[in-house]
Amino acid sequence: MAERRGEAGGAESNDRNAAPAVEQAASAESPVKGEAPVRGASAEFHPANPSQKIAKVKLVISYRLPLRIEPEVADIAERDAVTVEYVLRGMARDGREVLREMRGGRDVEVLAPEATSLERVAVGIKTVGEPMTVYVRPDTLAAMHHALGDPWSVMPRATVVGVFFTAIVVRLLAARRAG
Repeated sequence: MAERRGEAGGAESNDRNAAPAVEQAASAESPVKGEAPVRGASAEFHPANPSQKIAKVKLVISYRLPLRIEPEVADIAERDAVTVEYVLRGMARDGREVLREMRGGRDVEVLAPEATSLERVAVGIKTVGEPMTVYVRPDTLAAMHHALGDPWSVMPRATVVGVFFTAIVVRLLAARRAG
């Protein structure tokens, strides 16, 4: 057994082997105190560096629109000589793109009043199409919860993101109608 631990310095060799493990654990820690370590994270991780990818939250939401929007969608479809479904799919694609690009509180604040009003209106919401997968940055998701008056993040994430997605699509439709 002495051969496995080394000669008389068995305790010292264990201490020497433990030092690199501590360094590896320290380098794998998240740069933000209080967060869980991110797999594959390195000591060079800087969240302020825009070239590094930030992990996004993947959610499945329903594409829901207020019934008051239906005539506007029909007008756009008629003007562009396409079907209503085509307009809705295009708005969903554009809405997902805007949602992916949102970066935290400032982007959320712009949509907060409309999202809050949509969140309170349960009657008169129409589910359109099929459920869709969207990706949101964690800081944006936290800002969405906070903007809806849910700082403890009790509301389901898909509901919160769905309300903001609806607000985005309503704004895109209004811009399309005007232009």
